Amino acid sequence: MSKIKYIYIIIIASIMLIAFKANAPSDPFYKLKTLTQVIRLVQDGYFEEFDMTKALEGAIRGFLEELDPHSKYISNDELEVVNEQMQGQFEGIGIEYSMLDGYITVISPIPGTPSDKAGIQSGDKIIEINGKSAYKIKTEDVIKKLRGEKGSSVIVKILRDGKEPFDITLIRDQIPITSIIASFMLNQDIGYIKVNRFANNTAEELSDELYALEKKGMQKIILDLRNNGGGLLDQAVKIVDMFINSFDTIVYTKGKLRNSNDVFYSQRNFDDVNYPIAIIINNGSASASEIVAGAIQDLDRGIIIGERSFGKGLVQRQYTLEDGSAARITVAQYFTPSGRLIQRSYDGGLGEYYKTEAIEDTSLNNKTLHYTKEGRIVYGGGGIWPDFEIGLNKNYIKYLNSQIRLNPKRPIFKYANFIKSKINFDNPDELYNKLINKEQIFNDDHFDDFKEWLKSENIEYEDDIESLWPYIKVDLLSEISSALWGKNYNYKIKSTIDDQILKAIDYLNQK
Repeated sequence: MSKIKYIYIIIIASIMLIAFKANAPSDPFYKLKTLTQVIRLVQDGYFEEFDMTKALEGAIRGFLEELDPHSKYISNDELEVVNEQMQGQFEGIGIEYSMLDGYITVISPIPGTPSDKAGIQSGDKIIEINGKSAYKIKTEDVIKKLRGEKGSSVIVKILRDGKEPFDITLIRDQIPITSIIASFMLNQDIGYIKVNRFANNTAEELSDELYALEKKGMQKIILDLRNNGGGLLDQAVKIVDMFINSFDTIVYTKGKLRNSNDVFYSQRNFDDVNYPIAIIINNGSASASEIVAGAIQDLDRGIIIGERSFGKGLVQRQYTLEDGSAARITVAQYFTPSGRLIQRSYDGGLGEYYKTEAIEDTSLNNKTLHYTKEGRIVYGGGGIWPDFEIGLNKNYIKYLNSQIRLNPKRPIFKYANFIKSKINFDNPDELYNKLINKEQIFNDDHFDDFKEWLKSENIEYEDDIESLWPYIKVDLLSEISSALWGKNYNYKIKSTIDDQILKAIDYLNQK
């Protein structure tokens, strides 16, 4: 209760200090007096006990959210997760998992982690943790029990198809949270890298992956920034600088504070990448992703393929508060080299800002005309417009949103693990080439077997599931490839039905 009183006294004191200003309801400081009245009324008369601290946090949260869609309050608990994501590591056993049939089911072990070294496989179920049942364990308890200090141990009991349950002792270690989730060669000279976010080590990760692919013969690159919601501005600047061998503006910011006004330039570096680049974006590409795509486009360094990006052109600065929580406050707008403001309007409120209709609005009403370094026309006023605007195949989108794919039982993953021993390929590249060349791998009998398996598992599916089969079978093969040869091949196999990637390949093949 002392903490509540302390907070209350602070608010009252603040009101007294500014009371001379609060002379009319139209004065914003007057609302502080109103807030104090509400707090007093609730504290005195609310019908049951409540958490005053939590309520006041809600008030702070609401105040910041009223400013713009990206200013926000971050509680102590939330801050730990946010920092973990940005720092790019935590301590644990290293698995990606999903809760299936009540058990922790391994989607894939993270390469190089304790789980990977111990031989844990995709499809394994963790049925016990330190001798206690893990059946229907809560997500927060999974984290508490499997994560822990580096060097500490945890015993998990594994249920694997065709084997009796067995124990594995895992020694926890630092687990990297990587920004790059896929990196491979699509053909003899085209490499592909998917960047999932912009954290502390993203630029370094990308540099390492580029070098690794160059050793495999890469002479052209596809950079996939789809559904990358952004992150750290400095990482975006460093990544653009890898591809620009000239003194040019990458991005500049404008704000109220003097140190919010800045210009970031590219530098001449002997190791700058000079081969052709295609960047793929979509409605989920935001913030730092848009800085990268916008700079590459404005400086005529590469081509942008896909769909219009999200349209987040605001820069946030995070301030640590006295109680250990944080406030992330928008301090500036950012502009691409040609002067484009990428931010979409948020006048309609958060609901309108984030809903599909707003994202997909391609109206010319808010577009502003700009010119690239070589004089090409580009548009500002809400996201990055690609040079080649191409969406995913409508039937593919239908599959991505289908009952069969979104089922929480994850039937595609489960069936793939059920049949993976029956798929005979010496290597994943053989499988990839067969798909690219549209050779038949699954036939009608496989489709019938799949439907029968769905029925046996009591999994519902669309009446027109046959029309989805071309995409289901590729998804099955991608899951099998991931389980047998690693996660990169999950993405490589899926790329064979991805029109945006196929367009990027076609473009680079002509360079």
